[in-house]
Amino acid sequence: MESSLWLMIPPFKPVIDFIISKNLPITGHIGEPRNCWLPLNQMTVSSDSSYFAENPQYHMFLHPEYPSYEDQINARDHLLEMHTDLKFVGCHLGSLEWNVDELAKRLDKFPNMAVDMAARICHLQYQSAKDREKVRNFCIKYQDRLLTELTFHPMSLMTMIRYQNGHMKHGLMTGNTSTTKDTMTSDMFRGKFEGLQLPKEVVRKI
Repeated sequence: MESSLWLMIPPFKPVIDFIISKNLPITGHIGEPRNCWLPLNQMTVSSDSSYFAENPQYHMFLHPEYPSYEDQINARDHLLEMHTDLKFVGCHLGSLEWNVDELAKRLDKFPNMAVDMAARICHLQYQSAKDREKVRNFCIKYQDRLLTELTFHPMSLMTMIRYQNGHMKHGLMTGNTSTTKDTMTSDMFRGKFEGLQLPKEVVRKI
């Protein structure tokens, strides 16, 4: 059966309609980062390449018999197209962690969609190293649609507050990435990137 067809099976519609009637959200965790479907030498961050090198059973590039990344994203989008009133939270930047432009398209198309950033912060940092203003503008524009994981984990913590010289600085996404314009490096990829220096109110909201 085509991977997206399960969303059209009649038994699912009453369940989703019931959730909508109760004004409840659905959290969608639909898969691994896009890197999972790429060769190891084409993956963008080392956390992915090292993991899948050690766990080839989960490296979908080696398993074409399973649904593709595109199949999964298309199935999710089809669900939201069928149920426009559904409140949906896409885990891991909606599984579109690799491109904020692609994620912005979905947020614009599906006004009831939000995303969390857990375990995908390094992908925002990687994109920021290439185009800081694009990532910064994305975070500001969609500040009401970005969520952080509630557990205290350095890879997903977005609202850590620290003080330097009597001035409050809000850590952005990890303990060593601040909302200043400090130039930083990451152990997840080669290259340098600047802090996004998001407005204080944006960081507090997220």
